[in-house]
Amino acid sequence: MPNDDSKNVVPMQTTPKILIAGGSVRAATDSAQRGGWQVIAYDQYGDLDLQELSIWQSLPAETENWSLDPTHVEHVQGWTYTGPFENWPADAVKFFEQADKCSIPLLGVTPQLLKRIRDPRFLQETIASINGKPLAVILPGHTATSASRPATQVDPSQIQEWIRKPLHSGGGFNVREVSQANFTEESFHLSLDELEYLQEKVHGVPQSCIFMASSSRVARIGWTEGLIGTPWGKYGYRGSAGPITVPPAIDELACSLANAIVKATGLSGILGIDGIRCEESWRPIEINPRYTASCEILEGTVGHPPSLMDLHLKAWQSELMPPCFKNASASSGGKTAEKSSCQSASGDHLQRPHFGCKQIVYAGETFLAPDLSALWLKSDSHRSPVIADIPIPGSLISSGHPVCTLFGWGSSIADARRQCSEHWSQLTTHFPALKLD
Repeated sequence: MPNDDSKNVVPMQTTPKILIAGGSVRAATDSAQRGGWQVIAYDQYGDLDLQELSIWQSLPAETENWSLDPTHVEHVQGWTYTGPFENWPADAVKFFEQADKCSIPLLGVTPQLLKRIRDPRFLQETIASINGKPLAVILPGHTATSASRPATQVDPSQIQEWIRKPLHSGGGFNVREVSQANFTEESFHLSLDELEYLQEKVHGVPQSCIFMASSSRVARIGWTEGLIGTPWGKYGYRGSAGPITVPPAIDELACSLANAIVKATGLSGILGIDGIRCEESWRPIEINPRYTASCEILEGTVGHPPSLMDLHLKAWQSELMPPCFKNASASSGGKTAEKSSCQSASGDHLQRPHFGCKQIVYAGETFLAPDLSALWLKSDSHRSPVIADIPIPGSLISSGHPVCTLFGWGSSIADARRQCSEHWSQLTTHFPALKLD
């Protein structure tokens, strides 16, 4: 009788598969791959490096008659999204419905909860609930008079400068300034398009904080500084630099706010909070409950998890903090927020730089993309990326649209910015005929 060795057979290990959708998903795909995931990518660019990393499919601008390709969803463990899906509610619902038909779970915030989290009033009300200083916001169709306004709201008549923001946009697109002198309190809401709102303007520098959340705790990952100014607006997203250090009081405020958001919503995974640093204060302006553009700067630097997407997906899968975060929490009392226990790996300082900077290159005119994959960049960053979001050679890039992303790394933020500038100079020198911004 033959021996039954079935008990000694080691089960075959398969690579987990995730579907990632969004406007541009290259960075999130790169992160997921570092975490050991195979990626099916749906986005609107299909950059060369993204197609090398994943099974790529085009995400059409109009999704009304669109459906998932059934050949791509077999054995998929779930799907998640990047920006600006949170500002495309119809597309988010459509994708959610398509994935649900294929029994693919969403590893992220549902469209219903996303609508609540992205309501500008929710953030400011949550800030008020932790005794913070909320910003005034006015949505189309309604504004409270001074007599009926709750104590937590700011009196619009006292605000001199406003920012006019689209409800369904991304990356600072079409954000513009408005003067209070143009309105009376009763006419604020009448001046708004139904898809935009007003937010009190704050003068300062964009600074963002990334958290990792679960049902039991919130861990602060790190801070970055935003770079703004694009061909289509002074508030357009240009890039990020970091990690940066903020005063303890600001860090404490951000941690308390993150805890309050998670408690109110039950969300898991990555939580990004954008704000404006004004002298010794920090005024939160937006919540992004997904992988954000600044995440890859933290991932690329020493002392931070190398794959936030892996932690994000696992947090949603189990609703528990991934094991390496079990001793971490974001403070909501008088203590300083702790770093996660997985942020310092053995020998990490030998493999990753301490600081990083990324800068998006935009087209100053319409042109056909050259071959940016050629080894034209000279860099001392042996392990860190130098260029990403590389367009397909010969593809049409319209004026004002992104061309690629350049990186710089170093022992200080100044060094990282300097190296990024050097890469910009090399790009313009190598392709002098291109008008770049």
